[in-house]
Amino acid sequence: MGLRLFQRHKRLFAAVLAASVLVGGWGSVATADEPVSSVTNGATREADPVANSGEDSAKRRPNVLFIAVDDLNDWVGCLGGNPDAKTPNFDEFARQSVLFRNAHCQVALCNASRVSVMTGMYASTTGIYANSLKHAGPVYRSAQQLPLWFGENGYRTMCMGKIYHNDHGKKAYWDEVGPKTLRWGPEPPNGRQFTERFGDRVQDSLAWAALDIEPGEMPDEQIATWAKQQLDKDHEQPFFLALGFYKPHTPMTAPKRYFDLFDRDKLTMPEVLEDDLDDVPEIGRRWVLDRSEIIADEAVDLYSPTYRRELVHAYHACVALTDDCVGQVLSHLKNSRHHDDTIVVLWSDHGWHLGEKGHWRKWMPWEESTRSFLAVRVPGLTADGSVCDRTVGLIDIFPTLAELCDLDAPEQLEGESFRHLLVDPQGEWNRPALTSTKAGNHTVRSDRWRYIRYRDGSEELYDHSKDPNEWTNLASHPELHEVKVQHAQWIDTLTAGEVIK
Repeated sequence: MGLRLFQRHKRLFAAVLAASVLVGGWGSVATADEPVSSVTNGATREADPVANSGEDSAKRRPNVLFIAVDDLNDWVGCLGGNPDAKTPNFDEFARQSVLFRNAHCQVALCNASRVSVMTGMYASTTGIYANSLKHAGPVYRSAQQLPLWFGENGYRTMCMGKIYHNDHGKKAYWDEVGPKTLRWGPEPPNGRQFTERFGDRVQDSLAWAALDIEPGEMPDEQIATWAKQQLDKDHEQPFFLALGFYKPHTPMTAPKRYFDLFDRDKLTMPEVLEDDLDDVPEIGRRWVLDRSEIIADEAVDLYSPTYRRELVHAYHACVALTDDCVGQVLSHLKNSRHHDDTIVVLWSDHGWHLGEKGHWRKWMPWEESTRSFLAVRVPGLTADGSVCDRTVGLIDIFPTLAELCDLDAPEQLEGESFRHLLVDPQGEWNRPALTSTKAGNHTVRSDRWRYIRYRDGSEELYDHSKDPNEWTNLASHPELHEVKVQHAQWIDTLTAGEVIK
């Protein structure tokens, strides 16, 4: 049943692609007056510096440094989400790689997003939409996991930190797993603020603290140190080194020195429309308003008049911490023997709300939740500082790595390789990003539009060329009917075979 479902997905994707071409293609819907490149998904691989030369030795294949960041939205200098971001290392890496400015997760929640990345499958196929595997279907349980697949293809696989929701997933996936840490800790010394004040009346425990601790005591710092040790070694096999950094996930705790980088009173606050939920369908509104007795946005204001600004400050500080740790690893790689034969993939599992649409944290179908950081460097292939605005999904990472490493991809993969976009970032790309929020609720993000369809048929449509904040729902505008139909076809593709309970 699993293989037939995959084949069905592929046939439907082909049908949707043909339909989109007939009405002018995604480029005509997504970007006005944009020329179509002659580079296609079948781009030539001649003179590919990372492809196998014909010998079977795995030693000729590139290493892969695979870096995941938890809950990082677009508050990164090179993405422009907030002008106060201090992310010199993310920005420097973007100048050395291809930065995907319109990358999106497949579920805006840690476990489900990472399951999709590590299997290359949609939630509608695996049955995993939440932070639990208890509803996983047989397709997921028989799926080839990314690190196991690399291992079976001659790679040494190593991991530390949060790659799966419970860190390394299973030890059997890896040849080596780094030491345990405090994960998202240390906790605020006086307890989590919402828990202390509101108890279980608030579901979203937004907490922060500027910690008086020595360098090296944060879990992310320990991950960076361990990673540098691995990069110092000679490896007889090519390696797949996966690092999962925990911040800026809550509690938003970081050493005080990172808070000191910012003047809290001068920070730019998120743009929030007071009545933003008024044109959102009932299901979407209820997701925000029915989360607990006191919703997080109300609790923020109830806690203190300054708490909203304190949380923004803490988020910036945690991002700065992670930027520092990622920078240590990338700098060490640059000065190591592995620099010229190591592919680097730097990504975040989803975005994060800081009050937009009255919501905090993630798990929503809107831009703040779905947009992810993604940048890829391939020695000898990617042009330094290239920017790609095609709408890719994190689900496309697995097939891309398969092509870059010249390995046979598992049949289960439902994404597409974007290798040709690493060569020509303006190349043709005829797929939107597809994201799910619970079974039966899906959003499609193309270059220009976001279309959301809930399980009861209600809809949202936003024109990002005019409304980047997604403040005006255009779903009721009759002149945009064809736009909705075209995007809805991709949702029908995504939901083929989906079990809705």
